[in-house]
Amino acid sequence: MNSQPEPSSIDERDAQELAGLGYTQRLHRAIGSYTSFSLGFSMVSITTGIFTAFSTSLLVLGGVGIWLWLPVTAGVLMIAFVYSHLGARIPISGYAYQWSSRVGNPHLGWFTGWSALLAFIAGTAGVGTTFADVFASDIWKSPTQHDIQLLTAAAIIFCFILNLVGVKIATLFNNVAASAELIGTFAIGFITLLGLLFFFHHDQGPSLLFSAHAANGSHFNITNLGLAALLPIFTLIGWEGCADLAEETRNPRRTAPRMMMRSLLVSAIGGFVLFAIFQMAIPHGVPTAVNAPQSPLIYILDEQFGRVMGSIFKAIAFVAIISCLLANMAVATRLMYSLSRDRMLPASSVLSKVNDRTRTPVASIVVVALFGLIINALSAGIVTRVISIVTVCYYLTYLLTLVSVLVGRRAGRIPAAPGYFTLHDRRLLTLAGLGIVYTAVAILALTLPSVNHISAEYSAGGLLIGVAWWALYLRPRLASREIGPRGVIPEPVATAVTPLEGAPQATAELA
Repeated sequence: MNSQPEPSSIDERDAQELAGLGYTQRLHRAIGSYTSFSLGFSMVSITTGIFTAFSTSLLVLGGVGIWLWLPVTAGVLMIAFVYSHLGARIPISGYAYQWSSRVGNPHLGWFTGWSALLAFIAGTAGVGTTFADVFASDIWKSPTQHDIQLLTAAAIIFCFILNLVGVKIATLFNNVAASAELIGTFAIGFITLLGLLFFFHHDQGPSLLFSAHAANGSHFNITNLGLAALLPIFTLIGWEGCADLAEETRNPRRTAPRMMMRSLLVSAIGGFVLFAIFQMAIPHGVPTAVNAPQSPLIYILDEQFGRVMGSIFKAIAFVAIISCLLANMAVATRLMYSLSRDRMLPASSVLSKVNDRTRTPVASIVVVALFGLIINALSAGIVTRVISIVTVCYYLTYLLTLVSVLVGRRAGRIPAAPGYFTLHDRRLLTLAGLGIVYTAVAILALTLPSVNHISAEYSAGGLLIGVAWWALYLRPRLASREIGPRGVIPEPVATAVTPLEGAPQATAELA
């Protein structure tokens, strides 16, 4: 049996490996395996997806849209394997930005990091607005736009304070919230399944899962197929947030890859099963459910169980959305901190400062929260347009990271990591190549349909800002190496663990 290092030696090794990457340990390394999993699970937040987007595929494609979860999950798994390979080699805050910069080149790294930053900042406003849209009616009888903005601001400020006081407090809250979401949502799903098998008399049943009758009356076509796929595409993002807090994670080379994969698999399998169960449980016809005044899922639970079950699920959704906002803000601030530490952003000297007492990047936390509040303060139309870029920018981040792997492999810049998750060259290149095809198709689905043109326009606008900053300021300084990632990519400090080679062993390592 291989012996594992004592906690003190693990911490020393983590700090030593970070120093090899060019940075001093300044953030508080307090995140363990379950906390890392909770972070990724909260970022995906299948409960939020079920609660807010349950009727999406039913409207445009019918119940058969549930099967689109399978190819989307397969596509995201390809990305996750490549991300796990990189996370085992470059365990550092700023994850995709750092990976693309070091194995690709710093210019590619900037655009990867900027895309991720756009996704996270817009996501902070988006999750906050989602929370307010869902729960404002529980506070005000007829909530106005001002009421929704007020509740959004309150949610952002609450998560800002938790992030500000330190990673231990923020992750403790997130652990409790993620556990409540995981247990509560799956328990309600299981109870609903029992109802389907033994008690319900009015439900759609399994036949709905093979029905291509769209609730909005539209016909089956490639556009509606793409729109229906947006539900799993939109839901299965954020699992890689584990890697962005690598400098606050103990033994991140091993922990981050495992927890990225675990949070993705639990979310993907759980999301597919739960959506299928709740769709089969729809009473009185699909049109009645999708046109109900409340959330279709609450309508289903209220009709089948009475108001108590719907209220319980709504309470779980409350915790889940707050947890998603908290996690989103955390990863956004760490990415901003990493970019600023490399002097890639304006006011980098301020944004890269870490408070000596809380050991958090206070200025970056303030700026992320401030941008979320500014977006929220704009008119409703602008808020919707800004939020629409989230998934597009997520997938662009995935695409650019995968491209950097091909560039880095050709240049020989991807180091070995004996004892940690490893893909053989052929498998790595195959998965990266297939992942590029998948992400490109997903981006087209997110931008080409006429209803998604706003997403394309605002994403392009945000990216043009990054292009302008690169052309005017970053490009010459990156070329002269005045700015950008420091150090080299060292091989990990030797451990007593037997090296893993090939996909079968790698899969076991992630289990």
